[in-house]
Amino acid sequence: MKTVDVFQCELNKKIPLEYVGEVIYIGESFGVDGLTDNKRYLIVKDKNQSLKVVDDSEEDYIYDLKDPKPMSGGSKGGKFYYTDDPEGVLKNYMDKYKN
Repeated sequence: MKTVDVFQCELNKKIPLEYVGEVIYIGESFGVDGLTDNKRYLIVKDKNQSLKVVDDSEEDYIYDLKDPKPMSGGSKGGKFYYTDDPEGVLKNYMDKYKN
């Protein structure tokens, strides 16, 4: 299992999380620490096995992998496209939730 160190503000340190893959976000940028158009992001799995995105804040957060956008509704968001998926986790997730 490959891990990456991800900052946790509540602990004020980096912790290792399981690396799942990498995606590129295509869409409207939002938030100072949110998502930026045409930028690559790591996908990790936390201790509860939730898939999370390491966003511009360099912390891991849950984003809808099929329809990423801010919860405030202040942006229409965009789409993630996987660029690295060594175990097929992202492909399986995306295929399962196709519109």
